[in-house]
Amino acid sequence: MSSIISRARATVGVDEKLNDLVTLQMVGQLEPVARKVPPAKIVIISRKPASQRMEIRVDDIVETTFLNGEEGCLVRSNSSNEAAQMRYLTQPEIERVAYNTRQLFSFFSPDFKHGERVTYEGLEMRRGVRCHKLLYTYPDGMSTTRYFCTETDVLISTVTDNGIESVAVATSTVQGIIFPKVIEYYNDGKKMHVISLSKIIVNNPLPEGIFDFPKMEQNDGS
Repeated sequence: MSSIISRARATVGVDEKLNDLVTLQMVGQLEPVARKVPPAKIVIISRKPASQRMEIRVDDIVETTFLNGEEGCLVRSNSSNEAAQMRYLTQPEIERVAYNTRQLFSFFSPDFKHGERVTYEGLEMRRGVRCHKLLYTYPDGMSTTRYFCTETDVLISTVTDNGIESVAVATSTVQGIIFPKVIEYYNDGKKMHVISLSKIIVNNPLPEGIFDFPKMEQNDGS
């Protein structure tokens, strides 16, 4: 099983490049399949191991999620005025954002430090491709299933524990690392939306305080 992971990692970059990734900035557009739902602009700024700032903008509404170590918050604001609401994330929300942040930097390697384990679940056809099926699980129940092509070792599909499948249909190489550039998302086989990344920046210095929580009157959502 470790050889499958090693070969899969080699399809996206050499270990030195993958292990040396510390900061990642991505800018993109989320296009829903449903025509009644407006598109969204996405900006994700991450730093290994557990810092992330994700902005989702729909029209003039901006929702920003902050993760700074073991704490997180969510800010909703309207760019047309100064109105803004902030609340701290619940512990399960923090764990989910931290999990997603770690996944950006793991490149298929299991996160042994936080208890992640990998189980080989055999061969399976996925999207018309014969794949090795690997199940990554955490003690708290969070999991990811990855399907790697048996011939090329390339990742074909990723399915989260809540049933959302992501499939990269285009890639971009940045400083020797191959990143997904266009990703399709499915739920129960139905396409939900597509994320297209227009900018991917690796290992650039980040502004000081980029992950600090805004200072404002807090709203606990009650």
